[in-house]
Amino acid sequence: MTWSLTQSGTAFSGGLAITDSSTGTKATGTVSGSISGSSFTFSLSVPAGGADGAFGSCSATASGQGSVSGASLSGSYTGTNSCSGTMSTGSLTLSRQ
Repeated sequence: MTWSLTQSGTAFSGGLAITDSSTGTKATGTVSGSISGSSFTFSLSVPAGGADGAFGSCSATASGQGSVSGASLSGSYTGTNSCSGTMSTGSLTLSRQ
């Protein structure tokens, strides 16, 4: 997962790109959230048409939280996919490029 973010004060927003490691499905969408101290919360969305292959007509949303350490974000999320239902807890680690 890659996030391309703009930050204004404690708020951030931008685009995201996802590649599912098990299926190779690629998707794009948006992410937004806020940072407070060493913690952050976020919400992400992939609209219908934002994914390729069998998931092209699906939409997805997720939200989560995590911690900020230097130039890295680490956290967890849960969400839903309009085609496959609930996404159980996932994890992410992002590093500033």
